[in-house]
Amino acid sequence: MSMIKILLVVFGLIGLFTGVGIQVLDSLKIEKKGFAAPVGFVIFLMITQLLYYPAQIFNFSFNWIIGSSFLVLIFSLYLTLKNIKRVLKDLLCKETLIVLVAFVVFIVVFSRLFIDIEFSDSPMYLNYIAQNINIDQLNMFNLYSGLPGVEWDGLYLYQGYYHFASFLCWLINIPFFLLGKSGYVENIMISTWGLGMLYSLISSMFIVNIVKYFKLKNKWFEFCLLFFTLFYSNFYYWRVAFSYYGNTFRTLLATMLIFFIYRWLKEENDNIKYIIPFIVGAGLACSSSYLFISFTILYCLAVYLFVIKKEHAFVDMSLFVFPIALYATVMFSWSNFYIGMAMLVVFSAYYIGRFQKPVKKLILNIEEFLFDNAKLIFFVIIPIVIIAFSTYINFFKPEYLYNYSYFFQDHQKYDMVKDYTFVYSNWLDNIINVLRWIGVVLIIIYAKTKEDKFIQMMLLIVVLIFLNPLCITAISYTIASNVFYRTVEVLFNPFTELIILVYIYQAIQWQKLWQWILEFILIGVVLLGHFFSWVGLEEGLYTFYFVGGKNIEPDYKIEPHEYKSIKFLQEELKNNPQNDQLTVLSQANGLRTFIPEAYQIFTSRDYFYSDVRVDWIFYDIARRHYDWEPKLDDIPYERACEFIQDYEVDYALIRYWENPEYDQETDKCMDTIFDSGVIKVKRSK
Repeated sequence: MSMIKILLVVFGLIGLFTGVGIQVLDSLKIEKKGFAAPVGFVIFLMITQLLYYPAQIFNFSFNWIIGSSFLVLIFSLYLTLKNIKRVLKDLLCKETLIVLVAFVVFIVVFSRLFIDIEFSDSPMYLNYIAQNINIDQLNMFNLYSGLPGVEWDGLYLYQGYYHFASFLCWLINIPFFLLGKSGYVENIMISTWGLGMLYSLISSMFIVNIVKYFKLKNKWFEFCLLFFTLFYSNFYYWRVAFSYYGNTFRTLLATMLIFFIYRWLKEENDNIKYIIPFIVGAGLACSSSYLFISFTILYCLAVYLFVIKKEHAFVDMSLFVFPIALYATVMFSWSNFYIGMAMLVVFSAYYIGRFQKPVKKLILNIEEFLFDNAKLIFFVIIPIVIIAFSTYINFFKPEYLYNYSYFFQDHQKYDMVKDYTFVYSNWLDNIINVLRWIGVVLIIIYAKTKEDKFIQMMLLIVVLIFLNPLCITAISYTIASNVFYRTVEVLFNPFTELIILVYIYQAIQWQKLWQWILEFILIGVVLLGHFFSWVGLEEGLYTFYFVGGKNIEPDYKIEPHEYKSIKFLQEELKNNPQNDQLTVLSQANGLRTFIPEAYQIFTSRDYFYSDVRVDWIFYDIARRHYDWEPKLDDIPYERACEFIQDYEVDYALIRYWENPEYDQETDKCMDTIFDSGVIKVKRSK
C-alpha cells in the first residue's frame, strides 16, 4: 500500500509537470518536440525555489514550505486541467511505452541495490529531508547528528529540491499528521523510492526527446542510440542507487541546459531562450555544485556569442545568469553579510537600470568592445591569467590541497563521476571512451552549423581551461573547490554523447561494416554492463551496490536487523514520549530518517572527520568496530557508563557481536529492551 501511495503521487506530479510544460511552451510559442514534462519540471522547481528562499534565508517554519508548495501545486493543477486533452495526448503516446519500459527496469534494479548509507552522503540528504518536516525553524540543525540550534554548511541550505521532498513526505502522510490515521509511510521510503522514480521518469522522457530530436533516417541506429542512452548512460550506479540525490538531477539539468542552448541557436525562435534561466534556477535548487557547472556552460556560450558577434549577446547572457546572480547573493549573504549586500546592490542596479538610456548605452559599448576583442580576451588573456595564478598557488601556497597532482587522482573513487582518461576505467568503459574522444575530434574538425559550432567551442574551452591540469588549481581556488572535475559532465553527458555518436555514424555512414560494429558496441556494452553487475564483476554498471544490496530491506534500503531495531525504538518512543531532547547512541544506520527528532551523538561522518567528534575517547568506545578492522586493546570500555551519564544518553543501539565489551559495560547503566539477534536496543536506567 505504501508503494502505491508513492506511485500515485509520482504519476500525479508527472501529469502536473506535463500541464505546466504544455502551457509554458504554448505561451512562448515554442514547438513541444516530445514530452512536455521535463520543461514543466524545471518551471515548477524554479518557481518553488523562488518561493522557498524567504524561509531558507530567515529560517521560517515548515508551514511556509507547505503553503508555498500548495500554491504552486494548485496553479499547476489549474494549468493541467485547462490543457487536459493535450496532457492526455502527450502522455498516452507510443513513446510512453519506451519510458515505462525504462521505468520498470529502474524499479527492478533499484529494488536490488543498497545505498551505502553508512559511507555515502545518503544519511546527510535523507536526514535533511526528514528533520525539516514540521520543524519550527527550517534548516536549524546539524544534518548528520540532528543537534538543533545551528545551521549546517551554507552550500546545503538553499536547495529547494530537498525541501520539496520534505513536503512530499508530509503530503503522502497527511492522514497521519492531520487526522492521526494509520498507514504512515516512512520518510526513507518516500525519499529514496519517490524521488528515484521521479528522476527515472523525467530523465527517460528527456532522453527520448533528445534522441527523437535528431530525426535520424536509420531507425535501427536510432534504436541503438536510445537503448544505449536509456540503459547505459542513465544506469551508471549513481543514476540508480543515488537517483534521489539532487546531484543526480544536477547532471540531468546540465544536459538539459546544453540541449536548450542548442535548440535556441538552431531554431528560428528566439523565445526558446526564456526557458534557459528556468533550467539554471532548477539546477541550483538541486545542487550547489550546479553553480559551477552552469557557470562553465554559460561561460562557453558567452564566448561563442561574442566571437560570432550575436546581437544583444550581453543582454541575453544577463538573462541566463540571473538565477546564478540571485543564488550567489543569497549564498554570500550567509557567509559574509556585507559582501552579500554589496552584490545585491550591484545586481539590483543592473537588472533594474538596464532599461535606462545610460545603462543601455554602457551595455552597447561593452558589447562592442567584447565583439572586437573576444578572441584575444577569451583565448589568450584569460587562459594566461588562469595558468599564472595556478602557478602562483602551486609554488607559493604549497599547503593548498588541490594542486597540480590532485588533477590526476582517481576521482571516481569518492565522487559520482566516471574516468574518461583511460587510466582508471575498466575495459568496458574504455571501449566507450574511445568512441567519445573520436567523436570530440570529429566535432572539432567537421562542425559546420552554428549550433554544432557552439558544441565545438564548448568542448574546446572545457578541455583547454576547465579541465586543463595547468588551470585547475586557480579554478578550484576561486570558484569550484575540490569538485572542479565535475566539469566533465559538460564534456560528456547524454546529449553531447548523442551528438558524438551521430558524428561518428555520419563519418562511417557509407561503410556498412563499421556501422554494424558501432551498433554492436552500443548494444553490447548495455547488455554486458547489466550482466556483469548481476554476476558481481567489477566491470558492471552498478556492481558494488548490487552486491551490497543482497542483505537489505528493499523498501527501506537498510539491513533487516537495523530495520527491526529502529522500528522497535519508534514504538518504544510512542509509548514513552520524551519531553527533552532525545539523545541516542546508534550503530544502526538510517536511524534519523525514521526518528528525525533524535540527536545521534556519533554518526558515519565522525568516522571520516575526527574534528567533529564530541569526545575522542567516547567515540572509540561507542563507535561501530568492523570485522575488517584490527582489534584495539587499549579502549577504556569501563568508562562507557560515565560518558553515557555525562551526555544524558536515553537509548543505545549496539551491534553486540562486534562490540561485546561495549555491550557488557553498558549493562551496568542500561537495560536491554529488544534484541534482534544482531543489534540490541538499550534504555538508560
